[in-house]
Amino acid sequence: MKTLLIALIVLVSIAATTQDKTTVKATFDGLENEVYYFSDNAETTHAFDAINEEANKKFDLTNEKFKGQLFNITYTTESITDDMENKIEVLTIVDLEILDK
Repeated sequence: MKTLLIALIVLVSIAATTQDKTTVKATFDGLENEVYYFSDNAETTHAFDAINEEANKKFDLTNEKFKGQLFNITYTTESITDDMENKIEVLTIVDLEILDK
């Protein structure tokens, strides 16, 4: 019984930390103040606060040559609470694929 309870707690913990991934197709507009900006065909701007190491190795978005390029962007969203107890959504790029226009 104790083993079952421990296994259940571990599964719940893993499920709670699992982040859903979302994918969007958008054009890279640039990097400003450590935020990665992309815009899609509906002229919606997507601002990503971070990029994971694996995606960063594939495409160094600090390089100007990627501006104007169309990407398939996979990202996660995490809600955090700041010092003022405000909830903030942090979007992190986890994968990038360059697409032909």
